[in-house]
Amino acid sequence: MLPWLSVCCSDTRDSADMAEVDTEKMRKVHWVPLESNPDMLNDFARKVGLPDGFEFVDVFGTDPELLMMVPEHRLAVTLLFKSTDNIRKFKQAQKEQIESGGQTVSADLVYLKQYVGNACGTIACIHSLANNAEAMGFSPESPIGKYLSSIRGKSPQDAGLALADAADLHAASEASASGGQTEAPEADADIDAHFICFIEKGGDLYELDGNKAFPINHGPTGGDLLGTAVKSIKEKFMDKDPENIS
Repeated sequence: MLPWLSVCCSDTRDSADMAEVDTEKMRKVHWVPLESNPDMLNDFARKVGLPDGFEFVDVFGTDPELLMMVPEHRLAVTLLFKSTDNIRKFKQAQKEQIESGGQTVSADLVYLKQYVGNACGTIACIHSLANNAEAMGFSPESPIGKYLSSIRGKSPQDAGLALADAADLHAASEASASGGQTEAPEADADIDAHFICFIEKGGDLYELDGNKAFPINHGPTGGDLLGTAVKSIKEKFMDKDPENIS
């Protein structure tokens, strides 16, 4: 199962990183953001090739008794949070610390930068699927199968740029976004919330945020992806800005 905390999108792309790409083109590329509910995320995932037997589900809170309600076989955790000054300050400090001290990053990790505006919900879903492709067994002819094949061996930057041209994924994302419980905002709407993903690779917990400079290794999971992810979410997000976790 793919437990999630919440989902939403923002256009908070890193300006320094954007300087390295075709900014004129990418400024024009915005997708309608996915609504924060598991039905929409599942709808998109099914459209792009998620097989039966896997689904996103709600996580109703971080208390142990609530975490026990989440089905077993957890493969990814997703998080919605507001892009606030406190979060941005921590993001910069975290970046500087890692650049100074380094970190281990698995060569098997699939990570793409976010250049498509308001696509962070879609990207979080892609990160969840892509890093569990072996377990899920996607058809190579499915939209997600084709996309993963097209970015194999490419840099996170090139993988992010390739998403802008992935017509099948774009169509699926737009179709899912239009079927939400509330009226979907415009593709170029200014959204102040952001959606990311946590997955396990090589025994370590990784935070995958296409707006950060690189994936973040939060250390060993000890075989408990959900518990370790929740601990990191509390320490790195909720404690940094307790009023702004949705």
